[in-house]
Order: sequence, then structure tokens, then C-alpha cells
Amino acid sequence: MSFCDEIWVRAAALRAAVHAHPFNRELASGTLRRDAFARYMIQDGLYLQGYGRVLALCAAKAPGADEILEFSKAAETAIVVERALHAGYLTQFGIDPRAMETAEASPACEAYVNFMLATATTDSFAVTAAAILPCFWLYQDVGTAISRTAAPDNFYQAWIDTYADEGFAAATERMKAIVNRAAAAAGEAERNRMAGAFLRCAQHEWLFWDAAYSGADWPVRP
Repeated sequence: MSFCDEIWVRAAALRAAVHAHPFNRELASGTLRRDAFARYMIQDGLYLQGYGRVLALCAAKAPGADEILEFSKAAETAIVVERALHAGYLTQFGIDPRAMETAEASPACEAYVNFMLATATTDSFAVTAAAILPCFWLYQDVGTAISRTAAPDNFYQAWIDTYADEGFAAATERMKAIVNRAAAAAGEAERNRMAGAFLRCAQHEWLFWDAAYSGADWPVRP
């Protein structure tokens, strides 16, 4: 069994919790509150700035040209393509898309980005690639599942289509292949760190959706 197959099985309960979260269930039905989605989009814009840096750091650590290209291309996509998705929705909400880049990160967003940046800075290419994978794989998994049950004329259809897209699925498969190759070349200790990074980032994904839904913010401000 490949590393990705193993870690996907280990993450089964967490994956089920992600699918069952009211943010995703209500997004599928089109009943998700607009303020919750707007909050999510603003925080996701901030997250993607950090994620783009992590992808670039991973490209710098990559062992070969194919991996350098894949992570460099993913960094560009995170900034350019997904920014367009955010801009479309934020315009509908009457929010200046440029304002989201100077908004304050929520505790969930800041914790996730900082964990990934710390991993990319202090650990190996293999561990960094494993940390990056949940953002691809969980979104592809959720987007595909939601696309099968989404209500007609869903306000959130553009979001659903982005992550249920065949191109995004293909990018996810390429990332999985890279992680599997890195795991095959890694020793036991490094593979364990890879697994830990993947599972922690998957937990951060749940926390990110939950914070957008609940409005969780900094409890005390200076």
C-alpha cells in the first residue's frame, strides 16, 4: 500500500468530520449563510498568500526539475487562479477584493499558515510536500462529493466547480504521486514526520472551515 493510501485510511474519521461539518453540508444545499462564506473567503485569501510561500519553499527544496515545476506552478495557481474566484464572490458581497489582503488573520488561519511555514523552513522536502497535500486532496474530495448533491442554482456553484474540476483532480493526483515517491525514498523517521504533517494539516483544514462557520476570532484584543 502506498503512503498516500495508508494516510488516507488513517484520516478516515477526520475526513468524515470534514464532510459532515455544517459549513460543507450547507454549502452543498446552498443554505450557508452569506456572512459565513464571506468570512471564509477573506480568510482563505490570507491563507493562500502563506500557502503560496510554502509551495515556493517546497519548490526550492525539490530534488528534481519535475517537482520544481509542479510546486512553482501550484504557487502561481494559488495566487492567480484562486484570487479570481475570491474576487468574484467578494464583489457580490460588496467587499473590495484588495481589502482581504490586509485583513487580520483569524486564529485558525494564522495557526495553519504558521505551521506550514515552520514545516517548510525547518523540515525536508518530503515532509513539506506531505503537509501541502491536504489542501489539494481534501478540497478535491469535498468538492467532488458536494458536486454530486449540490442544489440546483446554487449560489456557491463557482466554488464547487473549482474543486470538482478535472484539472484540479489531475493536479491532486500529481501531488500524490510526488508525495508517494518522496515517501518511498524516506526512512522510517521521515515517513513518520510526513504522516504527522499530513494529519495535522488535515486537522487545520477542519478548524479553518469551523472558524468561518462559527465566527471564532481572537478572544482578547490589545
